Amino acid sequence: LSSHYTISLIHERCQDLSSAGLALYLPNKEALENGVLILEMEEVITDIHGKLFAPKSVEFPMHHKDLANKFGLVIFSELDQAFKGSNLSPELIKKLLISMEFCHPVDSSLLRDEIRSLLATRYEWLYFPSLVSQDAPLNPFGSSPSDVQSCVWLCWELRGLGYPFLSPRFQHSIFLRLAHKFIQQVTDDKDNQILQHSCTVWKNGIFWSTIHEVDFQVQTFSSKATVQVLVRSRNGILPLMKEAPKVIQEV
Repeated sequence: LSSHYTISLIHERCQDLSSAGLALYLPNKEALENGVLILEMEEVITDIHGKLFAPKSVEFPMHHKDLANKFGLVIFSELDQAFKGSNLSPELIKKLLISMEFCHPVDSSLLRDEIRSLLATRYEWLYFPSLVSQDAPLNPFGSSPSDVQSCVWLCWELRGLGYPFLSPRFQHSIFLRLAHKFIQQVTDDKDNQILQHSCTVWKNGIFWSTIHEVDFQVQTFSSKATVQVLVRSRNGILPLMKEAPKVIQEV
């Protein structure tokens, strides 16, 4: 077998192991031979939870780094400090966290002016949904009594029976997947314009509005192991019936 074929075959087998959940494969697109296969996943995940997401009431043998803040934005250099002494390189740790959907890289040019003015944009930033320190408000829709009567509402809940709480990783996955799938730049075919979507994220929830005047709030209640989807349509029942099932199915 040629060297190229051998590397390609190893690459395929590593992908198979990763797809089966037996390991995590971080391929190097520029050079396949520099890809990394992580086998001790349980140990790595425990290390991540202990250093980044451990509750203050729980003592872990590793050093816990409190990185929570209002926006959930963390400088890459702070992440490097949190995992100082690890067998993994800082760049590999970043790829690992992104691959496992713990965080997402941030393009500072896309941030709102009021947020960008507070950040040193020359640094590399990562966004962690579960490191947002602010809880969801009691009334994220800002609804008045007249809104409650004039709008169409839907509430759907998913409860994990037998689970004492929702893990940070589970909440990460929900918020990141919803943001990726439903809150992005959308092209309006009618006049070929790019419509900007934005969202509000709290420690335990995410809120966004669609171009069809349908508002969504997805909130997690960790102690009850429950995910709640609350939907408000300001444009009648048909837009709600069209858009709500897609979000519920994703959750």
